[in-house]
Amino acid sequence: MDMQDIQYVVHRCRQGKLDAFNTLFSHYQNQVYDLACTIMRDDKAAEGVVQDTFLMVFQKIDSYKGEAKFDTWLTAVAVNQCRMRLRKRKIRQALSLEQLTTDRLFRLADRGDDVSEIVHQRQRRQTLWEMVDQLNDRLRLPMILRYRYALSCGDIAFVLDRRKSTIYQQLNQGRRRLEKRAQQQEAESQVTLAEIR
Repeated sequence: MDMQDIQYVVHRCRQGKLDAFNTLFSHYQNQVYDLACTIMRDDKAAEGVVQDTFLMVFQKIDSYKGEAKFDTWLTAVAVNQCRMRLRKRKIRQALSLEQLTTDRLFRLADRGDDVSEIVHQRQRRQTLWEMVDQLNDRLRLPMILRYRYALSCGDIAFVLDRRKSTIYQQLNQGRRRLEKRAQQQEAESQVTLAEIR
């Protein structure tokens, strides 16, 4: 659906048309589920987030005023549902990077790409996302929304209800911490290699 179609469907949702709500649900459920899996790293919890998110959308559709794209508003609702669940559980779990499925890996290899390089890049990405997961939520959520979901800083500010300048600052701080941690890991692996020799 393009933006005009989405605005029309949202308009029909506001009029109480259930078929329009079903259209929104069908169009966005996988996107919300993927985001919830990334934040929660628990399939059952992610399913609950999807249900709670769309229940909230159904109840609060009138509060969507169009100040941001509908996708951004929906992302804000989903992230808030995740945050509430994380607060209740008080457990932060590791990010799942298993979104790169084996058939995607083999499709890349079929195009002539070096499988060992693909595996190496995947391991590096997994390590990086594991480091992102070690950040506190103040830095972790902006990093997820920017680098996994490619949201603009303005959209992230809307989703997290923060100033845009704060988002820039948190992204910079998150990158610096990741850089420092990567350097520490590199130094530790050098020490380990030296011990082996």
